[in-house]
Amino acid sequence: MNRIILFLSATLLLLGACQWNGNRPKDADENITETTENTGNPYVSDNQAEETPALEEDLSGNVIALSADDFVKRITDIDNPQGFRYKGHTPCVVDFYADWCRPCMSIKPMMEKMAKKYKGQLIIYKINVDRAQDVCAAFGIQNIPTLLFFNTTDQPRKMVGAPSETEMENAIRDFLN
Repeated sequence: MNRIILFLSATLLLLGACQWNGNRPKDADENITETTENTGNPYVSDNQAEETPALEEDLSGNVIALSADDFVKRITDIDNPQGFRYKGHTPCVVDFYADWCRPCMSIKPMMEKMAKKYKGQLIIYKINVDRAQDVCAAFGIQNIPTLLFFNTTDQPRKMVGAPSETEMENAIRDFLN
């Protein structure tokens, strides 16, 4: 029995992602990888919808925390029948995380490093899944960390799990090219 528990625990640690079902753990802090080319969502548009003015983008090289409302204002509408269309001009990565998720916290320094390294070329946002359940539902976020890559010409790309720094660097380079 102990071997089975040990095996399951080790397997969960190796997967590098937390299962998220929309329910917040009681002890969650109140303070505040698999890549796919298409989300498979039938409501994702081809980004040919009419232009809407974007908010001023923060190109400071910092990771920017978003609320659910900020996500809709800066990234995309989540209930638009025409699909998901990125509102910004500078490509971005949105990190779906939770304070109680160890893999999410383990990639936090790397995400800050990438934000500084790609300052002016890429914006890195983060959104707490416990405070943005409607956004998570719209994108089918079931495991965290999940990273969504948005630009103006392609559909959002999804990376699930905690990537290594090399994997993240390669994903960003591929995304920007």
